[in-house]
Amino acid sequence: MPEPVDLLVRGTLVDVNTARLEDRAIAVDDGEIVALEERPAERELDAEYVTPGLIDAHTHVEAAMVTIPQYGDAVVPHGVTSVVHDPHEIANVTGAEGVRNFDADAAETPLKARMTVPSSVPASPLQDAGATVDADAVAALLDAERAIALGEVMDLPAVLDGDAGMHAKIRAARERDLTVDGHVPGITGSDLQELARYLDTDHESVTRAEARAKADAGFHVHLREGSTSKNLDALVGIVDEVDTRRLSLCTDDRSVVDILDRGGINEAVVKAIDLGVDPVEAVQMATINTAEAYDLPFGRVEPGAPADMVLLDDLESWDVAHVVVDGVVDPTDGTEPPVGSAVATDTVTFDPVDPADLAISHDGPGPVDVRVESAVGSFRTESMTAEVPVETDDPAAETDAAGVLTANREADVLPMAVIERHGGPGTIGCGFVHNLGLDRGAIGTTIAHDAHNCVVAGVTHDAMAAVANELREVGGGLAVSDPAADTLTTLPLPVAGMLSEAPAAETARRFEAVRDAADDIGLTVPGGVLELSYLALEVIPEVRLTNNGLVDVTAGEYVDVVVE
Repeated sequence: MPEPVDLLVRGTLVDVNTARLEDRAIAVDDGEIVALEERPAERELDAEYVTPGLIDAHTHVEAAMVTIPQYGDAVVPHGVTSVVHDPHEIANVTGAEGVRNFDADAAETPLKARMTVPSSVPASPLQDAGATVDADAVAALLDAERAIALGEVMDLPAVLDGDAGMHAKIRAARERDLTVDGHVPGITGSDLQELARYLDTDHESVTRAEARAKADAGFHVHLREGSTSKNLDALVGIVDEVDTRRLSLCTDDRSVVDILDRGGINEAVVKAIDLGVDPVEAVQMATINTAEAYDLPFGRVEPGAPADMVLLDDLESWDVAHVVVDGVVDPTDGTEPPVGSAVATDTVTFDPVDPADLAISHDGPGPVDVRVESAVGSFRTESMTAEVPVETDDPAAETDAAGVLTANREADVLPMAVIERHGGPGTIGCGFVHNLGLDRGAIGTTIAHDAHNCVVAGVTHDAMAAVANELREVGGGLAVSDPAADTLTTLPLPVAGMLSEAPAAETARRFEAVRDAADDIGLTVPGGVLELSYLALEVIPEVRLTNNGLVDVTAGEYVDVVVE
């Protein structure tokens, strides 16, 4: 008779290897699945369904504004036992040292956080970030224990143009037999075919046709459903067009409120099922498909695999009874994850600003035609032009007196500024944004993908300056100024200007306070306060404001705000 094992689990197994539902007994010993058969055991658990632990195929933990241990404590109880995360945001602020420090946090959680090494730091030469991660630094980071891939390659012109530094990073991954993640929004034709020579995955599709074209070119396609970018509705039909083993589910970002309330990639699994995807295929897209894309040993229930499992009372609603990680049942129960991080907390270093620093000066009468960044949701922007008035210090002055360009509130066109905050050139890019919906006050953030400068927008330059200076004082975060209530509502995020040192529940409470304050002053843009963090993302079309000025992303060049 076999020796007793540590754990025996019985239930209907979602067998992701065979795409079948099978009644199984699963024997676990010393953290490993040792047999799919009955064995004497020290502990036995019965479940209606058993699945492998879920894997988020691509995310940025920093988007939750908490450390990896806090993140793991929130998502593991929902059956998320692993995330493939790209610390690209940390890297843009604190460089390779910050990446190593952030990765070290993963030792403090049962969540299997596997790192893709940031490949595009800075994301482009059009904005000033806090660090550069060159090819030598990337190669060194790829040797880290938890490194499994080269992170999303965002500088696509560098790939297409044969840039030596970018291709050295790709070669370093290939020499280690590691996956190379892509970031290929809206690319078609010959450029897509050329990129497919070097990149393995993509998570940026927003239409089914786009996802299909990438799958046809050989990409492993991640279907994204996060807190800000919700693309699953538009993409899910691809499961009827391609082999679903070439598809994975990812979040890309997940807010702290969402991970506490509803977990992580588990919500995408449920939504996929609700949209008509076969439950077994939905589970495959969040387990073995991703595991095989990154050569991970988990993501399946089979002898020899790590014992990462989810025990469910109901499959389609994802009603979790127990979670097993490396053979440990409910590993986060009764534990308190550590707070804080070794990542730097002194990264917001710009000088105090005056309202005039955030305004565009103009000599002459108004109104003036300006180029405007229109925030249309899902972190996309469109280019538009609008008229804005000129305001002078002395309303009785002559019409050609010096003044500044101000908000056109009727057209919902508001001033915006991006302040370099890494102790670099200290430049401030000034421009205009459409579709925020603010009635009064201002909002601001030092979470601003990918360079993470300080972004502020508002009805008045006075309110914008108040927000910017508040963020400087607290070491970064989110802030809302409401002049009607005479309040500044702030979520301090001192770790790299992006993460809280507090427990996740406290971070969520303060985030909700900021979100409510933004709602009070009229914020209506899709994505809410999180949408602000994408307004300076100069690698996604069409136009973006950076600390160096307004960028036409398609052309890859600066353009004047004022239309001559």
